[in-house]
Amino acid sequence: MLEKRTLAQSLHLPRQWPYMFRALNHRNFRLFWFGQLISLIGSWMQSLALQWLVYQITGSAFAMGTVAAFTALPVLLLSPFTGVLVDRYSKRWVVFWAQMAAMISSLTLAMLTFSDSVVYWHVLALALVNGMVNAVDMPARQAFTSEMIGNRDDLMNAIGLNASIFNGARAIGPAVAAMLVSAVGLAWAFLLNGLSFIAVLIGLTMMTGLIAPAPRKSNSSSVNDFMDGARYALQTPLIRIILVLVLVPSILGFGYTSLLPIFADQILVTPLIPEGSARLGAMMVANGIGALLAALRVARTNAQTDRRKLLLNGALGFGVGICLLALNRSFWLALPIMTFTGFSMVSFLATANTILQTTAVDSLRGRVMGFYVMTLVGLGLVGSLQAGFVAEHWGTPIATGIGGLACVISALLGLRSKALLSLVPRREQA
Repeated sequence: MLEKRTLAQSLHLPRQWPYMFRALNHRNFRLFWFGQLISLIGSWMQSLALQWLVYQITGSAFAMGTVAAFTALPVLLLSPFTGVLVDRYSKRWVVFWAQMAAMISSLTLAMLTFSDSVVYWHVLALALVNGMVNAVDMPARQAFTSEMIGNRDDLMNAIGLNASIFNGARAIGPAVAAMLVSAVGLAWAFLLNGLSFIAVLIGLTMMTGLIAPAPRKSNSSSVNDFMDGARYALQTPLIRIILVLVLVPSILGFGYTSLLPIFADQILVTPLIPEGSARLGAMMVANGIGALLAALRVARTNAQTDRRKLLLNGALGFGVGICLLALNRSFWLALPIMTFTGFSMVSFLATANTILQTTAVDSLRGRVMGFYVMTLVGLGLVGSLQAGFVAEHWGTPIATGIGGLACVISALLGLRSKALLSLVPRREQA
């Protein structure tokens, strides 16, 4: 009799994944990872299309920064508190319903755009909704990673692989969106993004064997739980310095992304690529390629990797890359600059994420990641507004250069942190 073949054998999938992809040996993580691979391509398609939509409607740098700020505001205000929710309830179902809400938002934007009735306040309202979804979804997804893995030795690999698909999608999504925008219009990018969430929802429903959340103490209130998380984050030196290092790029550095349509349309002009949307897509693809390479590099790290060096080199390189972008006037030179900037950014953020998750205790991880999301995304509210305001009054290159210089100074000051010395492998300390 012929032996029955398993699905993995039929699809020629390895029983054990190579070392760089070892986190995929965990079934639950594998389901989530492949679902995210599809969904994130749609998300990056929408990111480019949305920037271009706002630019077409308003033509204003400040208006584009305001949309980003509306997305960040709920994250800033809510994510530290949603971390309490994440620690209390099933992370899987928190992520599921957040992803469902994000899908409905994208489909609504698609419907408005198809009907040619979308106006600026629609975009702001949906940005606010997406911000509320992100305030719940992002801390939950971050903390859920360790739950899907169950093996802390594979956690940095899992975070690196998550970053790899995020940034692989960042390279693919804008390119697809640029072609769609040029060929059939913006609405299709929003529609395909809405449909892409189905892959994640299916993966989440198929998971098994997840750890149930720890029972809540009968005398514990939401306020007490929040304060416990805040004290833990502020009183743990390594967590505190990581949050500070992320704080400066969030407020002063990451705002450059909301100014990229202006670089593409007005500053980095080339007759070989007449469409501003195509130039914007190419810049985002270059940035995504660099980020993908960094994510794969992080995935290959092991216990002997000097995470302090990886963290600070990434932070410094990100600041230098933004400064170079501010000084540059050539579209073709902007592409390698964007690649370098993307590589440095992900080297920094993926390492910071890993340090936080491996340092935080299980019972408080959701709250720690809530503060991380607030710092990284929520305080981007200030960054988007200041970048748009400075660009409106003194020009886009000056706004970008100020942020880059601040990031360089922050990284250099990080060299003086004693808490980061614990990340250096013992053999190097000796």
